[in-house]
Amino acid sequence: MNQNTLRKRQKREWYHRNKEAVLEQQKNSKNKKENQREWYLKNKKRCIARAKRWNENNPSARKLIVERHKTKNNPTGVWNDGT
Repeated sequence: MNQNTLRKRQKREWYHRNKEAVLEQQKNSKNKKENQREWYLKNKKRCIARAKRWNENNPSARKLIVERHKTKNNPTGVWNDGT
């Protein structure tokens, strides 16, 4: 095994040992949030157009997602018909 593949393997093993801590650190990273915000502002129209296209092409999946969201965020409960 050469030096490069040994180093890659060590990094992979380290990542798997510390996966949760690394993901938590990335989640709370201000730099990552700023980069994502900049990227979204640059690609906003493209993202919205792609979402609209998906909604048009997948009406049944969209309906399922909306229903799931309604039941998840319903404070009166799932079985209450609102009367």
